[in-house]
Amino acid sequence: MKDAMKMRTELHRHLDISLRMETLLELAQERGLEAESTSLQEFRKKIVISRPMTDLSSVLARFQIFQQVLDRPEVLERVAFEAMHDCAAEGTTQVELRFSPGFVCELSHLAWEDALDGFESGMRRALRSLPEIRAGLICIASREYGIEGVERTIEFFLKHRDRFIGFDLAGNEVEFPSRKFEGAFRQLTAADAKITIHAGEAAGPENIWEAIELLGARRIGHGVSAIRDPKLVELLVDRQICVECCPTSNWITGAVRSLENHPLPLLLKAGVPVTINTDDPTVFGVDLPYELDLCRKIMGFSTSDIEKCNVFAARASFLS
Repeated sequence: MKDAMKMRTELHRHLDISLRMETLLELAQERGLEAESTSLQEFRKKIVISRPMTDLSSVLARFQIFQQVLDRPEVLERVAFEAMHDCAAEGTTQVELRFSPGFVCELSHLAWEDALDGFESGMRRALRSLPEIRAGLICIASREYGIEGVERTIEFFLKHRDRFIGFDLAGNEVEFPSRKFEGAFRQLTAADAKITIHAGEAAGPENIWEAIELLGARRIGHGVSAIRDPKLVELLVDRQICVECCPTSNWITGAVRSLENHPLPLLLKAGVPVTINTDDPTVFGVDLPYELDLCRKIMGFSTSDIEKCNVFAARASFLS
């Protein structure tokens, strides 16, 4: 525990939505997506979501500009390099960055291998000047691309297994529940891959059950609906399945009614290994210190509570 407490670990941060606002504006202007006269302040108002949206799908619709600018390996290298330095500036010493090759390459038609090369190259370049940080990539399969898209992503992950630390399933869990992908995930469980699943964010606790029992999830992304099922909470405690909470994100997407009603404190009190994360820093206008401060001021977390979450994150990290 002592070593874990020396680290500040973040487990749930989407690299493809972690662009500096200045960089995003520059790239958008270069591609004619924004006028040269657009100021950073004006642009920020267009990008950052500061109030709850009607649902998760409304939030996901805001992500298209990221797909439009992430169009060349050198751009991805820059984004990863800057994201690593941003994490270091936040005091993070261990970070897992995840991206969906299907999402990143959908509009640009960039080869998935080129996308991986770009992100990986940027991370490695940053790490050479940030010896205090450990980092790794998680490969995301996006539910919206259906069974075939998920199967293709799994094949890509297995082909490049040594370049990823884990695998994730994300996206619209209401229309694409976990159980639909049970067959595809058998390859991953057979390969003993480290799996985290976005579940229990827009859907109920049944999707978390399926993520664990059918897909082999070792961690759950968001997982806020778990609090509605006492038996599920018991399972999370008994198996020490980490829940990657993202407070601001959960409020913006409508996964929780308010930050005051976020189940994070109750899950922590019950003994669930919960962690605090940023999710999509650019769109939500947050960083990790902001999220930690929010937990203190709104949820009543003590320094001990914050440290406990940090220890849980270090223990659950796929970098371990």
